[in-house]
Amino acid sequence: GSNVIKTEATVVPCTQISMSFFDRLYTEGVVRETGHIVKCYDEYYDGIIISDELRKVLLLEDSEHYDIFSQSDRQEFLFCLFKHLCLGGTFCQYEDMLGPYLETTKALYKDLVSVQKNPETNEISITSTVFRVSAYDEGGLCFPARRSHAQSFAYLLVDPGRRHVHSLSHSFGAGCA
Repeated sequence: GSNVIKTEATVVPCTQISMSFFDRLYTEGVVRETGHIVKCYDEYYDGIIISDELRKVLLLEDSEHYDIFSQSDRQEFLFCLFKHLCLGGTFCQYEDMLGPYLETTKALYKDLVSVQKNPETNEISITSTVFRVSAYDEGGLCFPARRSHAQSFAYLLVDPGRRHVHSLSHSFGAGCA
């Protein structure tokens, strides 16, 4: 419904092939050995309630554990996908256990990202290219949402081998008045 005058497509690094990427959440005390996410006093950040240490790690730079993921880690598509799932939408009902977040992230990642095995080295490599996309009209940002928000996103995942493109998008607060 908009007259788009500009589009942007930024390549999102996609190199992670193992969920062990998130093991540091256990070793750094964000998640207990039982899988329970450590709770904290509620606070709000950009319309999102933060009620546990996981959300602090994902959102608050002054969090005690924020640095367990480097800036390059945070740019990885696997991390972005995990963060989007953990933070959810406006009326998100959060999990107390890390397991469902990891399981859903893994399943979605496997559905979206294509890999191939090198027959000589037996190493697995990712063949998909991931783009974060946005569009602008005369009024500014119009896609994936009118208002910029960390939880409003649109990704295109290009699989050159199969000649497929997958899309994943969300507009934070789109269902709210």
